[in-house]
Amino acid sequence: MKAYDIYKRTCAIMFEREGEDKSFAENFIGVLNALICEALPYENAHRASRGIKELGAAPQIRSTDEEVDMCEGICAIALPYGVASYFYQDDGEGYKSAAYRERFISALNEAARYSFSDITDVYGGEGI
Repeated sequence: MKAYDIYKRTCAIMFEREGEDKSFAENFIGVLNALICEALPYENAHRASRGIKELGAAPQIRSTDEEVDMCEGICAIALPYGVASYFYQDDGEGYKSAAYRERFISALNEAARYSFSDITDVYGGEGI
C-alpha cells in the first residue's frame, strides 16, 4: 500500500479533508516512519507465521508515492489509527489520542496474532 493511501485513510477516520491541514500533511511522513519502526516486530511476527522472510530493518518512507512494505492489516488499519493518535495528541485531544492509540496497538496485535513454528520434542516422547 502506498503511503498516500495511508494518508487518505487517516484523513477519512479523522473527518479531515486531504491537504486541508498543512501541518498534518507536512509532518505525515515523519510520524508514519516512527510508527513503521514501532510496527516492525508485529510485521516480522506476521511474516514468520507465514514463512515469509522477515525485515531486517523498518522501511523508511521518503514520499507519499512510496509503497510501505508491510502487511495489509498494518498498512490499512493500524498505521492510520497510529497517525490519527499523534495528530489528536498535537491538537490537545487527549481522549481521542488515547482511543486511537489503543486502536493502533490492537490492530498491530491482530496483524501478528497467529504465529506458527515447529516444536522440537527435547524429551524424546512419542507423538500422538
